[in-house]
Amino acid sequence: MQTLSDLLECFQLYAVCEPCQRVEGVDLPTLVKSEGGDYPIDRVRMRLYCKSCQQRSQALRIVYVGPDGKAASFRYAR
Repeated sequence: MQTLSDLLECFQLYAVCEPCQRVEGVDLPTLVKSEGGDYPIDRVRMRLYCKSCQQRSQALRIVYVGPDGKAASFRYAR
């Protein structure tokens, strides 16, 4: 999983603020429309900014939900 298009079919993406423990879902279809499917996931990490505590964090939670949308497992990535 390197690009946004790799996640689009079976995954959900969550930004995690480590300092304040806030978790926010990322709207993948909207992000793909604005940045393109080839946009690297690592660049998304670099842009994360918490609206609550104004800290930058590079923590993402990539959740496998399968093609039917039911969560099966998750991979925590920093």
